[in-house]
Amino acid sequence: MSEKGLITPQFYQFIKDVAANNDREWFKLHKETYEKDVFFPFKELTYQVIDLMQQIDPAIQIDYKQAAFRFYRDTRFSKDKSPYKLWMGAAVSRVGRKNTRYPEIYFQFGPGENFIAGGLYRPDKETLYKIREKIADNPVVFEAVLNDKQILKQFPDGFKAERNKRLPVKQWQELARQYPFLLNKQFYTIKYYTPENILNQKDLAAFIVQHYQAMQAFNEWLLALD
Repeated sequence: MSEKGLITPQFYQFIKDVAANNDREWFKLHKETYEKDVFFPFKELTYQVIDLMQQIDPAIQIDYKQAAFRFYRDTRFSKDKSPYKLWMGAAVSRVGRKNTRYPEIYFQFGPGENFIAGGLYRPDKETLYKIREKIADNPVVFEAVLNDKQILKQFPDGFKAERNKRLPVKQWQELARQYPFLLNKQFYTIKYYTPENILNQKDLAAFIVQHYQAMQAFNEWLLALD
């Protein structure tokens, strides 16, 4: 079981209760339980992850609000009007959850799905261009990064991504026939767990950060863009 103050069975139970009672009136009556069993434990966990990440990369200077995603759903443009999410998640990077440039670690826990992901999930247009430019300069080096043993040991399924059909540079399009990862719009890895996996971690923050450390080859490659 996780250390006191981090993720507990009560964390998962409350979110299960939300799934069965996903309305504002019910939540208002049970907000104290949410804060005690879900919000404050997850906030503490996120700060522990930030502290450990700062030891790896001192340029990471963010707080909980910059890292964590809100439990409250934005229903303005959604057919699903249920007001609350069924998970808690946070992204730790140099700029937090709005990251489009730096390597990150993302963790999300809930009764339905638990996972830890690394890499770069949403590169902006300029960063993606730089990534492709660097890949094109030496695709063999990047292919070695994608097949790094440490990465694949932690993330056996390797890198995932959506892909473009066309590229803005003719030479890149030709090169992509041999190195299709040039077409990637994302470069991220993901590992799924059960609630029991998460609850049984003696040091959950360190466990999360191990996933970032396993991504060292990619992280260093990406940070060397500038």
